[in-house]
Order: sequence, then C-alpha cells, then structure tokens
Amino acid sequence: MKAPKTNVQKITHLMTMNPGGPLAQVMILEAVRQYCSSVVAAGRPADNPTGIISAPAWYDTGLAIASQLDHWAGLDL
Repeated sequence: MKAPKTNVQKITHLMTMNPGGPLAQVMILEAVRQYCSSVVAAGRPADNPTGIISAPAWYDTGLAIASQLDHWAGLDL
C-alpha cells in the first residue's frame, strides 16, 4: 500500500500535473488568498482552550498568508 501524500505533495501535484496548467496555479493561489482573507475579515477571535486548533493561531496564520499573497499580487500598495 502506498503511503498517503503529504499536504505539500498534494499541492505540488495540483500545481504541476493539472490539465489547466498555469491557470490551475492561479486558481489555487487565488483560492488560498480569498480563504485567508475571509478568515482575517472575520476578526481575531478569542482563544478557546478546549479547541483542537487555536483560533487566534488560525487567524494569525491566515493573516500571514493573505499578507504575503497580497504583497506578491501588488495588492498591498
């Protein structure tokens, strides 16, 4: 049985082996940017100590990713 792909391998596969070619890459990056922007737009949540994932850490990660993608796209001017 094959080992399951890592998240990095899955994204690499989508970015390189997609019949959409470069268009798929743009779509994937835009989807990530929009999702992270929606996380940030909701505002920084309070911490929930019983949660599996820290909500503030999720927000901070979304902010970092959205900021970097916006910068690369020239949207932070």
